[in-house]
Amino acid sequence: MVHRDKFTLFFDLPSEIRSKILSYLLCAHRRTVDLDPSNFTAAIARLNLFLVSKQFGFEAYHVFYAGHTFRIFQTHGRFLGKKTEPLLARLPSYYRNVITSLELRLGPGWSDPPKPWYVSDRLGLEDCVAVRTLRVFVEVDPSSPIFKGFRLNEDFFTIFSGSLLRQVMERLPVLDTVEFDAYPSVDRHGALMTRLLEETRKARKLIAWGPEREWGDSLADKLEMARLKARQKKGSSQAFS
Repeated sequence: MVHRDKFTLFFDLPSEIRSKILSYLLCAHRRTVDLDPSNFTAAIARLNLFLVSKQFGFEAYHVFYAGHTFRIFQTHGRFLGKKTEPLLARLPSYYRNVITSLELRLGPGWSDPPKPWYVSDRLGLEDCVAVRTLRVFVEVDPSSPIFKGFRLNEDFFTIFSGSLLRQVMERLPVLDTVEFDAYPSVDRHGALMTRLLEETRKARKLIAWGPEREWGDSLADKLEMARLKARQKKGSSQAFS
């Protein structure tokens, strides 16, 4: 008779428990993933788990890519060169298929946007079939009077950012929510935020608010959220009627 080892084999566990274990191993910090020099030391040990076996790697990459937010355009200065491709463009389509959350960070290069910051087929946004939430974080609003004398013109970055957000939303096939957040210096009613919110409403996406500023607590915001949800629900019911 063959006696089983006293330890339970990993693949004998239910899939839900295996996913929980992998989540502890791979998503402990849940930071936003971007092109960054620290990736080699911060992530390489965890990503080596992909190489344990074919089955282990399959389950691990699903947990890792579904459990993190991925930044669409890089923000670290080392990776802003003209020929540097964004992280999404470097990933195979089967990794992009399981990503659930993306981040668009606006502010770096406000006077001269980085050359890689443009939407095209290379990003593979259409492959992001599980992304329902797009997080938009605004670092600065150059339309503010304090930037006078330093900006190209008052509307340049506002127009650029609005267009970038619109193009990203158009390419994400199942996106339903855009979550906004910002640093304290950003005025929610300033030109940049106003343009971004307008683009989101035109695209008929739900508007949510991140934890940094705690926007969205007013009655008007709650009523707007209820109206958008009702509009989306009506559109979905008409599509299947």
